[in-house]
Amino acid sequence: MIARKLAVLTAAGACAVAGLLNVPASQAATGDPVAFTGSVDTQIPLDRALFTLRADLPAARTAGLADGDDVPMLKLPTAGISTSGTSFSVAVDPADVPENYIGSNGLVSLELEIYDPQSNSYAWTTQSVRLVGGQSTRSAGAAGRSWADPLIPGQASAGTRSAASRPPKVKVHLGRAPKGVKNAFVSRADTCRTTKIGQNDAWATIGEGYPAAPGYGTKRGTVWMTHSNGSEITYGAAVTTDGHKWSAEGSSSVANTQGFDFQWDPDNFMSISYRTEVRYYKYKYDCGGVIINRKVKAALETGGVKTIHTDGLPPHWLSRSKCTFNMPSGTWTKTTGKAYANSGGVKISSVIGIELSTARTYTKGSTLSYKMDAGHDSLCGNTDKPNPASKVQQYYNRIEEEL
Repeated sequence: MIARKLAVLTAAGACAVAGLLNVPASQAATGDPVAFTGSVDTQIPLDRALFTLRADLPAARTAGLADGDDVPMLKLPTAGISTSGTSFSVAVDPADVPENYIGSNGLVSLELEIYDPQSNSYAWTTQSVRLVGGQSTRSAGAAGRSWADPLIPGQASAGTRSAASRPPKVKVHLGRAPKGVKNAFVSRADTCRTTKIGQNDAWATIGEGYPAAPGYGTKRGTVWMTHSNGSEITYGAAVTTDGHKWSAEGSSSVANTQGFDFQWDPDNFMSISYRTEVRYYKYKYDCGGVIINRKVKAALETGGVKTIHTDGLPPHWLSRSKCTFNMPSGTWTKTTGKAYANSGGVKISSVIGIELSTARTYTKGSTLSYKMDAGHDSLCGNTDKPNPASKVQQYYNRIEEEL
C-alpha cells in the first residue's frame, strides 16, 4: 500500500515509484484484485526475485509512432506481486491505471520482468487483461473495478460485467540474464525505455471449419464464419534477449476496431482455415543504453482476410460423448463455449523463426456456422459436444449408425 501512495502519475500517464519497485515479491502483499498469475519453467524459486511491471499504451494511441520513436510505458507498483515457489501472482489496483492506458473493450496490456539475482536469471512476458466493473476511484479501488480474462466467455465488454472467473495464467521462460539487467533492477533511477524499431504484417488463423462429406447424399455440407467490428483476437507475443533466438512469451488481445465486418461465404471444402491479417510492432527495450530485449506484439488488424483450403484430411472427432445426431434442417451458429485456440496460428516464422498462437472467444460477432439438412445432420466437438467445445466438425446423416 505504501508503494501505491508514492505513485505519481504524470500528464502522459507515466508512473514512478521511488525505491520500492524492486523489493522481493515474497515481502509484498496487498488486497488488490489479481490481474494474472504464472509460473517459470525452471526449479528456481522466486522468493528472492525482483519484478518490474509496466502497462503498454493501446495500439490506437501508438499508431502514429515512427520507427525510432520512444513508446510511453506506465511503470506500475509491484507491491501486489506475490510468489510461492516457482509461481507468482500479479495484483494491480485498477485505480493505478489511467484511462489513456485502457484500450477498446477495457483491454489493458501488461508487461512483467523477473530477475533472480542469485541465479542471474531473467524473464519477460506480456498479458492482456480486461478491466470490468464500475468507475475507477482511488477510494473504491478493487471494490469499484476488477480484472477479467479476455478469453472467458461473457467478459466481452468493460464496465458492466462481473469478473467472477479465474485470472489468466502464463508460463514464463526463465533463462540467463542479458548484460545490463542487474543494474537496471538495482538502480533507483529508471533509465529504461522502449523504442519502436519496426513492424510486420502476418496472416493468422482465427477459426476452422470441417463440412460433412457427402456420405449417403450427393453433396458436401457447408460452413462459414463471421468476424465483426468489435470482436477480439488474442495473438501470441515473442521476445529475444540475444537478438537472434526468439521464444514465445505471453500474448496480447486486439479488438477489431478498424471499422470492418466480414462474413465468409458458405464453403464445402473438407478442411478450411479462416485467417485475418495482423500487424505486429517490433520493439527494443534498453536500460542505460544497454539492450535488455527485443520483442514483438500484435498491435492491430489490417482489415485483410483470407480462406485457406488445407491439404490435410479433416480430424476425426466422432464419438457418442462428443456428438449430437439427427438434427433438423436449419442454420447452426456457435456463439459461446470454450475459446478457439491454435498454438501455431500466427504465420510469422519468416520474421522471427517461430510461429505464434491465436485464440478467440465465440460471441455474437465472432461465430462459426453450419448449414444442417437431411444429408448433413450431425455435429461433433473436439473435446466435448458442439456448444461447449472449442472446435466443431459436421458429419453426414446416418453417421450414428456407423459407431
